[in-house]
Amino acid sequence: MGLDAVGTLFQLRESLGGVYAERARAHGLPALEGLADLLEGRFRREFAAMPRPAYRAGDRAHNDRVDRDWWRVLVQRVFAGLGPMDFEAFFEDVYARFADAAVWQVYPEVPEALAALRRADLRLAIISNFDVRLTAVCAGLDLLPAVDAVLIAAEAGAAKPDAGIFHSAIRRFGVRPEQAVHVGDSWRDDVEGARAAGLTAVHLQRPGEEAPGERPPGVPVISDLSALPDLLGLQR
Repeated sequence: MGLDAVGTLFQLRESLGGVYAERARAHGLPALEGLADLLEGRFRREFAAMPRPAYRAGDRAHNDRVDRDWWRVLVQRVFAGLGPMDFEAFFEDVYARFADAAVWQVYPEVPEALAALRRADLRLAIISNFDVRLTAVCAGLDLLPAVDAVLIAAEAGAAKPDAGIFHSAIRRFGVRPEQAVHVGDSWRDDVEGARAAGLTAVHLQRPGEEAPGERPPGVPVISDLSALPDLLGLQR
């Protein structure tokens, strides 16, 4: 079974815009009214507009550099025109900040849900477009003992929704696509990507999250991971 990371297993403790605003002021950005909300909105817009990283198959060192450069470009776009600041020092600061598990929190139902899946002898992999920082975050959140593998896009050489990342995961476990299930909160990356790769997909739509425009029949929807064992017909 594949599980997405951010938005599925864990989330930020405070808004990304709030973290950016606090650190940007520390690196010289003048105080602006509503800065946190402004940065949050800019981030969401620019993140959606960014092209996928251009990975090289089998070249993990290159791909890790691509990921870091991708984030630098994204953050530059978020802060474009907002005023003077020491951008490079700021970027190094926030890049390291989001590698710290202390800024993240596991959703309340996740530990028991993962334990129930493991008791059913399911093999679990975190499959994520997050970068090399993910392993440290998962270790700090005590998620590593609960799963069998963590696979990021840079290692697979492909980012969700590309089928390559899903196929890389199932090859690791020696199963066929139709034997695997993937769960995630992104309709495009997790649901459409997994289905195109031949896996069964489950859409995690947490309360307050906007539903996709059209949802094809046959895609199960859950509001948190506690519903997953029953959905899969597992004994508790």
